[in-house]
Amino acid sequence: MLKRATYLLPLLIGLAIASLISAGYYAEQDRHIQKTRLQVFYKLSTIQSGFENALNNKLHLANALKSFIGLNPDIDQEEFARLAREMAEDVGGIHHLELARDNVITHVYPQRDSAQIMGRDLLNDFPSDIKHLTKKAMTSRQEQILSSGKGLGKGDTIIAATPVYINEDGPKGVSRYWGLIVVLIDTNALYREAGFMDVSPELELALRKPETDPGRETLLIGKQSTFDMDPVLMNIPIPNGYWQVAAVPARGWPISPNKPYIIGGGLVGTLMITVSLWAVLLMIQGRLKDRERYRYLVHNARSIILRINMAGEITFCNEHAEAFYGYDPGELIGRPLIGTLVPKRNMEGESMKRYINRLLKNPAAHPFNESINVRKNGEMVWVSWANDSVLDSDERMVELLCVGTDITDRKLMEEALRQREKQYRLLAENASDIIWGLDADSRITFISPSDEALRGFKRQNVLGQPISFFLTPSSDRRLTNAMKNLESQIGNQKQPPASTIDLEFICVDGATVWLETHLVILLNENGDKVGMQGVGRDITDRKLAEALRDDMERIARHDLKTPLGAVVGLPEEIRRLGGLTPIQEGMLSTIENAGNAMLQLINRSLDLFKMERGTYILKKKTIDVLHILETIKVESLPIIRGKGISVGIEVRGELPEDRFWATAEEDLFKSMLSNLILNALQASPEGGSVSIILKRDENISITIRNPGEVPTALRDTFFDKYSSSDGSDGSGLGTYSARLIARTHGGDVTLDSDIPGETSVIINLPE
Repeated sequence: MLKRATYLLPLLIGLAIASLISAGYYAEQDRHIQKTRLQVFYKLSTIQSGFENALNNKLHLANALKSFIGLNPDIDQEEFARLAREMAEDVGGIHHLELARDNVITHVYPQRDSAQIMGRDLLNDFPSDIKHLTKKAMTSRQEQILSSGKGLGKGDTIIAATPVYINEDGPKGVSRYWGLIVVLIDTNALYREAGFMDVSPELELALRKPETDPGRETLLIGKQSTFDMDPVLMNIPIPNGYWQVAAVPARGWPISPNKPYIIGGGLVGTLMITVSLWAVLLMIQGRLKDRERYRYLVHNARSIILRINMAGEITFCNEHAEAFYGYDPGELIGRPLIGTLVPKRNMEGESMKRYINRLLKNPAAHPFNESINVRKNGEMVWVSWANDSVLDSDERMVELLCVGTDITDRKLMEEALRQREKQYRLLAENASDIIWGLDADSRITFISPSDEALRGFKRQNVLGQPISFFLTPSSDRRLTNAMKNLESQIGNQKQPPASTIDLEFICVDGATVWLETHLVILLNENGDKVGMQGVGRDITDRKLAEALRDDMERIARHDLKTPLGAVVGLPEEIRRLGGLTPIQEGMLSTIENAGNAMLQLINRSLDLFKMERGTYILKKKTIDVLHILETIKVESLPIIRGKGISVGIEVRGELPEDRFWATAEEDLFKSMLSNLILNALQASPEGGSVSIILKRDENISITIRNPGEVPTALRDTFFDKYSSSDGSDGSGLGTYSARLIARTHGGDVTLDSDIPGETSVIINLPE
């Protein structure tokens, strides 16, 4: 705890210095602002006195008129106009002069503006602020000012109302209210005369009329924000009150020009003092900390640390070494290394004492070594040593420093791996199946000897070559697709992704063999693909049998067309003989329809055979895909209604919604769509929905989406011949024929199961 407080001392001193510098900076800033405020005060004093003089000049005009009316209360308009003109010329900045006898305007100067206001009552015919001004002047018997008003003249004005009382003869000298003298002062002229317009552009001014309620002040000139910037304030006295003028520098109160020097110099000084104090503390405590750190490191390290003198005796060992070998603390000190921790002879029978002597003479020749050691209980362990010399002040070696790591588990594992490798090679080289390995670039890295017996290639001619060199084009595509599918599954399951496919390999004589191949992706510790391993079993005979079966089926289908000709043709001949009852006519129609349907099935299967061989000739024409889809919906109504499925058709893109044209053979195209839509309807749960999305860009895309997922085991073989799920009553030819028809048209059909709980079959066809 004391050491931590010691390290905090330089920081605390630095903070104290920084506080002093901060206080000095704020004092300098305050001094600079006060200096600036004094300058602003001098300028504002000039403006205040100018405004007060200008306003008083205007108000003296009303007082002069008041004296004249006291002597001549019945002054006429002509005499008033002459007097007002002479007085206004001397004063300037006057909009109007008006006399309101008994509060009714009777005299106006200048007369050109008198038509609008002559004869109007100040208490009844003007806005409330004029009425209030009039009443206040009458009751107070003193001159009153309205800061801004309209209605008595042109433009924005300052209105001054001076009450006139006339003394009547009597014992007590009673005065009678005569009326008001109203002076309308041009505000712009007043501000210009006061010096508001001539002030320096570096100063921002504002004038307001204070009110008793805060926030309701009347702003006369300038911005309200000026009063929020800690301005210099001065009061301008007016009759029965005052106005308030504020001034601030146009760019706000300035920052002291000494700020960079104070802050910069203070930071540098603080940093230098703090760093210097820290350096001194580090130098003082350095050796103590090094000694403590070294002791802690040595005794708590998870390594074996020994020091051996030139006589081969142990002079030091850390706590981990004592615990590892099973000795009590201090029990190893002074014992010889040979015979205590190291056996006298190694596994090859060599003398370890001779080896230790060589090591003590020249540690640089043996910086690292691995050796068998012996624990106190006699157990043998493997230790990996790193050796270095300990020198005295004269650079002479006095001891040997040895740092060891327990590698017993590694040695046991290496031995186990060697045994497993022997077993694996024995199995791989004697297995009848072909075992091969690929790297990340699909090059063959391993091939079992059984491959040469089956295909005839020498092992050296196969290793390092891409596997595609030894596959037929169709099998190469099948392997590529299978690898992509497996790579997409990386990380989605605990075990590495695996799959089984049939591949056709090329033999050295040009013939081919079929191998049922089990594929497994090889991953590194980070889950990245590093290669692939395959185990293939010869199924050539089975493939030949399947081909023979297909040929026999094709011949049988072809031979069935001859007897079906009679089934299709005889009903028409029987109709020609006549004499048939309606029931007989219906039976003949049933026989005829069944024969035609069977004939179409046989022809379609023969067409599929031609497509498989690439000899089918398409009969393309322009067809409406939407019309075909509606026909398929009508034909599928029983299953749609039975399961309560909703079927939606959507056309995306800027296309008409009532037509979607495509170029294809109509019967084949309908058969392809019918097979895939029927699969989607059958796979959907009751109450589900099947959506069909049509899109046209560079190609035509038709997506058939339904709820439910294709089983994982079936995804790789979804479009294969005779592929169907367990328990299905289908033939396994629907998806196969659909893909075959799409590829015959130059397109393809793919399966998308990436979205959980959904399956999408996507048909892509050229324009």
